[in-house]
Amino acid sequence: MKRIRYGLLFICIVGLFLIIGGKHVSAESYIEDQTGKINQETKEYVSNLNQEKFSVLDGKPEYGVVITHDVEPQGNSLELHLGNKFRNFDFQTRNAPVNSLLIFVLAQDEVYFAHGEKLTSIFEPLNEDEKLKHQLLELIKADNYNEAVIEASDRVYADVKKAYAEKGLAKITQDSDKIRADKKKQKEFGNMKRIIIVAAVVFLIGMAYIIYLRYKNNGVKRQFYLHKILPNRLVKDALFNQKDFDHWLKSSQNVYNRYSNKNEALRALKYYCMYYFFPKKINQLGTISDQRKNILKRMITNQEIGDNLFANYFENEQFTFLMFNLMITDAQKVSDAYAENLLSRLSQFVSEYDIDDEVLESKCSLIPKYKLSLYEEVKEVIVKKQEQADYLVENMIANKSYEQLLDGLPEELEKVTSSCLKVAIFNVDLEQVYELKPIYKEIIENDFSDEDLAETMFSIRIGYATNRTSILKLQEVVKSVIINMQDTIKDRNKRQTTVVRFDFGERDVKTTFRPKSKNRFFD
Repeated sequence: MKRIRYGLLFICIVGLFLIIGGKHVSAESYIEDQTGKINQETKEYVSNLNQEKFSVLDGKPEYGVVITHDVEPQGNSLELHLGNKFRNFDFQTRNAPVNSLLIFVLAQDEVYFAHGEKLTSIFEPLNEDEKLKHQLLELIKADNYNEAVIEASDRVYADVKKAYAEKGLAKITQDSDKIRADKKKQKEFGNMKRIIIVAAVVFLIGMAYIIYLRYKNNGVKRQFYLHKILPNRLVKDALFNQKDFDHWLKSSQNVYNRYSNKNEALRALKYYCMYYFFPKKINQLGTISDQRKNILKRMITNQEIGDNLFANYFENEQFTFLMFNLMITDAQKVSDAYAENLLSRLSQFVSEYDIDDEVLESKCSLIPKYKLSLYEEVKEVIVKKQEQADYLVENMIANKSYEQLLDGLPEELEKVTSSCLKVAIFNVDLEQVYELKPIYKEIIENDFSDEDLAETMFSIRIGYATNRTSILKLQEVVKSVIINMQDTIKDRNKRQTTVVRFDFGERDVKTTFRPKSKNRFFD
């Protein structure tokens, strides 16, 4: 009998502990407190609120409280933190759309009522109640955490109970759906408004930039016209297009320093006339051949002839391009005759030209070749000067007669010959190197691009002196320059194929594949 009484007593004690413990666990389940400031009495208050009051409402809504120090994890936005807390709170019915959660974020001074979608119409006004939030935060700052939680909880229950009593869950849900739909529209309108504002700002910036460019370009044109150098004869001419000229001024402004001074503006005007306006006038001449027209257009590209034509045409209204053609024709006859005299006397002049002091004693046997090379170089320069109208300028612009030009013929031959001497001797010496080492010529002429070839020849000529550089010395220079150029090409190209062309012992000279049509090794 005693054993039975002790057994019943043990069962009662265990049951009592289970009831008390269950209440404690239940109370704990509605509170998440990171501060440790919420006492057991407050926890039980919130638990009872759920079990005795919220549970009897339609849908059995649940209510919880969360107190956090700051957003979690650190760096998250406040909105994301609040959403995560609501979604992850340990409600018995996790996905119920009628649950609510009071959230304190202490570091952000934020109080927020998170809620299910059916209760939007109840809790949106609470979240907009700044007075209530201020009261709750003041209690928290005064360390009255329990009072803040109870006051907020009472307000939540009172508003929920009132809404249920007046509307019922169906109407509450309907109102909530409308609020969310309105918010969505407002958000879409806000996004559209922002897009429109951004587009408007971009449009205004674009328009402002266009206006600025137009002002800038017009400013450049105004700057040109401020100098007042545009001849009336040009403006009145039917071939002159003002719009095209303004466009040319705009595109050429950087070349002429934005026409900042009169000299730059005049230089621009002359260029326009020489290469755009005057060629049109020449093309209009019906009494001369196309070949003659082309000669005239080539002549005016000579700066001195162009300047002379510019001055005569715009200073003298009676001056015509037929008159200019006659002037060029007369002067060309004189210059042609003068050039023929130069060429006819060139052979004898070169044969008598003393170059002994200009070459090394070891290269004296090459003097006949030097003179032949010199003759070809001087002849080429004379022909080129004739084509560029240099001799025509002396007659037409400098007003030298044919007789005066002939008087200065020996000086002209001396000047041109002395200027060509180094090049003539260098060419012969280089050919001697090529005869000794044919592979050098083959590599230089076939393996290098035009740019590399120009750089190679420039490097070979550096330091070359007709009376100090021997053939063997030049040979070593050529070898060194080829090797350096091949190294440069190798560094410049990640993929290259080389074929050994000649062995110097210490270092190979190789062909390097280059993108040049005449390179027969290029694949």
